[in-house]
Amino acid sequence: MKRKRVLVTPLDWGLGHATRCIPIIRLLLEEHCDVLIAGAGDSLNLLKIEFPELYFISLPAYQPRYPRRGSMMVTLLRQAIHFVRVVRQEHRVLEGIVRENQIDYVISDNRYGCYSRKVPSVFITHQLTLLAPPQWGWLAFLANRVTGFYRNKFQHTWVPDWPGSLLTGKMSVDASKGIKFIGPLSRFRYLPGYSDQQTIDLLVLLSGPEPQRSMLEELIRKQLPPDGLGVVMVRGIPGNSQLRKENALEVYDHLPQQALEGLLSRAKLVLCRSGYSTIMDLMAMHKQAIFIPTPGQTEQEYFADRLLHAGVAWSMNQNTFDLKKALEESKKYTGFQEGISGSDLLLRHLRSFLRQE
Repeated sequence: MKRKRVLVTPLDWGLGHATRCIPIIRLLLEEHCDVLIAGAGDSLNLLKIEFPELYFISLPAYQPRYPRRGSMMVTLLRQAIHFVRVVRQEHRVLEGIVRENQIDYVISDNRYGCYSRKVPSVFITHQLTLLAPPQWGWLAFLANRVTGFYRNKFQHTWVPDWPGSLLTGKMSVDASKGIKFIGPLSRFRYLPGYSDQQTIDLLVLLSGPEPQRSMLEELIRKQLPPDGLGVVMVRGIPGNSQLRKENALEVYDHLPQQALEGLLSRAKLVLCRSGYSTIMDLMAMHKQAIFIPTPGQTEQEYFADRLLHAGVAWSMNQNTFDLKKALEESKKYTGFQEGISGSDLLLRHLRSFLRQE
């Protein structure tokens, strides 16, 4: 029987789209599929580290630019034509990949151009409804019309959340046909009593596009180390995974999945962005967190505020961030306690998708 060939295409907008594809890729391999991965930039490099045995293909890069200061919405609006151009380019490239590599199925994580007219294609997103500040409501309306147009070119849309939009809230409320909830996705597994090694008081996980990633790193470094606390920082730059000692701070540029899982298992508290993939990882690991949403990124601000008011995690704006205050306030919040294990939603929908011709 011919093995099914599946192409997985994560967006190159931060690392989260790549990391949440990891459990999907693992399941595809367990289902005896041949998996090919297409993407760009750091997200593609991360998957090369995790799955060195797989075949990788380059796609056009989005390379979003974030402002050092000023309006995020204005900056993104100026790049809108570039983003639409990349969507069209990646679609042309993808159809060539499907033809040349005899692809049977395409799974796209937030790459709107990675659909095929020749084989079944599925689109993964937690943003059925894009959010914007109130004064930019007209732009959100326009953006949702455009993204809806492209999303409808896929046979299915998968939302990495439980039915009822329990995690994503108003971002994934949509009555359209073909939308399936596949449960939260995380590359990590919760292992109680993981290690007898020394506990990490504070684990700093940096991520996201520049220059905001570097700006947050600089801000945190100025306030480290808190008195008497053991602190580890993972800078979120794929490449060197060797430990460096910087006075009392332990620093890694990047860590593969198993090593990072070990650090998370030992960490009492995690300081990070409030991206959705990060939230799913922290939930999987039952962690307490402090969130600093990327300035002007409405989605991260929405999730941080949602979790703050739910009593799960403390959050602060980047421009007013105070580490000592954050450490004290975080003690009042429960952290993620329920986890995400035990759901067969992803496997069920994946097997159904692979039965299509």
